[in-house]
Amino acid sequence: MMLLRTKMLACLGLLAVMGTTGAVWAQEEAPAESSAESSPAGATQEAPGGQSKLDEATALKLNAATPADLGKVIELCEQALEAGLDEGSTRLAKQLIAASAFQRAQLMVQSLPAVANNPNAVRQLRRRTMDELKKAVENNPALAEAFILMARLEALPGGDRGAAMDYLNQAIDNLKDKPVDQSQAYVLRAQLQEGNDERLADLRKAIKADSTNSDAWQLLIGIQLRLGKFQEAVDDAKKLLEKDEGNEIALLAAVEALLGLEKADEAIELLDARIAKDEKNGMYHRVRALAYRQKSYADGISEADKKTANEHAMDDLNKALELDKRDAEALVMRGTLYYELKEFEKANRDISDSLLIRPDSVRGVMMRSMVAAQEGRYADAITDMEMLVRADPSNLDWIRQLASYYQMDKRPRLAIKLLDQLIESDANDWASLRLRGDAKLSVSQHQEAVEDYEKALATLEKQRDKMDKEEFNQDYSGLANNLAWVLATSPEEELRDGPRSVELGLKACEATDYQAAHILSTLAAGYAEIGDFDNARKWSAKAVELGKDEGHEQVEQLEKELESYQQNKPWREEQDTEENQKPLAVPSDTIET
Repeated sequence: MMLLRTKMLACLGLLAVMGTTGAVWAQEEAPAESSAESSPAGATQEAPGGQSKLDEATALKLNAATPADLGKVIELCEQALEAGLDEGSTRLAKQLIAASAFQRAQLMVQSLPAVANNPNAVRQLRRRTMDELKKAVENNPALAEAFILMARLEALPGGDRGAAMDYLNQAIDNLKDKPVDQSQAYVLRAQLQEGNDERLADLRKAIKADSTNSDAWQLLIGIQLRLGKFQEAVDDAKKLLEKDEGNEIALLAAVEALLGLEKADEAIELLDARIAKDEKNGMYHRVRALAYRQKSYADGISEADKKTANEHAMDDLNKALELDKRDAEALVMRGTLYYELKEFEKANRDISDSLLIRPDSVRGVMMRSMVAAQEGRYADAITDMEMLVRADPSNLDWIRQLASYYQMDKRPRLAIKLLDQLIESDANDWASLRLRGDAKLSVSQHQEAVEDYEKALATLEKQRDKMDKEEFNQDYSGLANNLAWVLATSPEEELRDGPRSVELGLKACEATDYQAAHILSTLAAGYAEIGDFDNARKWSAKAVELGKDEGHEQVEQLEKELESYQQNKPWREEQDTEENQKPLAVPSDTIET
């Protein structure tokens, strides 16, 4: 019997080396006292009462593949322990129980997807799996893999996050001598942490334990990007690229971080080096195009440099599509660039092609709606925006865009109804107040429009210090212009306020460097309202001149205003939009966002 046991232990050792049993077997040699040669000369040694059961369990474990087989191994080991074993055999029996229980738990976990749609079955299976894992760690407290699996189960919906953290803590302690495995355990714990500082700390520990753990690096950089810690993200992404030059995720993260820091030239330089080594990688060209596009938006860039940056972007996008004509992202980007260049037919073609490849592309659907609106196909634009809003009803920008499309399609009352909901949720939503003011003005609700404009303007001015100057000027000029216009041109005498209209008109002109024809027109209307027709004619003439230079769509309207001022007559305008009664298309199913 002692010889049989020694042979079994040798087999187990061989299996461990081959990876069959993995880390669940403690690498221990057979106790010295179990060898016949270690016994005193002439001594007779009796095997403890449970040894035969243990030998049977050991033999069965070698080929055990089903939960039933593994359950039998556990049963035999427990019977052996109850009958009595020497110290070495006791350790072996407990290791066999731990290994078998862990293996049973693994098999149960593999069954979870099959019952995923049955919550009761999931709960029962998870409870049984946890019972097996608890048995495993009771018999082998150093079995880190079991603690990790217990943590994964507790991390599932309905589990106990605190218990999961405790199990991971025990796993990490047990893996002190296995830094690669410990590093992965730190990554798991980081994903369970509630605070970003704790997540980042655990990921740093994971990297310290195993500097080659790309999962840890990538999660760390991803969190930094999400938190706006762009410089830290750049530094860590470059460290990862030093270790793994071909890591595309690290490259993309470095580029994203550099663009977040508004360092487009550095991002381009990084991509230049990569493209020099792998010119036929379309993704690199597409990402470099993104960097060139950001460069074209940089503050203070000259028109010549902007044009050059956009030309480089177009070249890169053409190259990306030459290498992969089904690159949907490159098609959307090129379509967007064509849109900005006012080449709407080409924009529509690229965006339509991209949506044939990726029908659920949010950017693609958004751009399709914008092209449709630009071409006057407002019903199509509305259909797309309604689909986006249904996909994400919390996206306020999308809801406001939909309201704008309703307004453009002569459906102001639909716009007002939609904006009422936003303003009810946030009474200081200046953007929605401004849009509602526009809609109310178009249905001759002048008093209500002025009230919305005034409140929106006061709210926006309070946010001046928190906004980019250019962004503020753009928003302020549009809002001030609309309020100044109604104060100068409303047929309701009690609403008109010429001096305030001029004051707002001047501010709007200053914010746009006196280069917006429609705002110069508003200033002229304000001067006419206070009887200063010399200034009214001056600014109205400049508005007509600028409008003609720009190909402004309302040049005829601007000329009529000038003609009125030449006759010393103020301008009056009463909008009364007739609601578009044509039925809208039923939106298709929502897209994934």
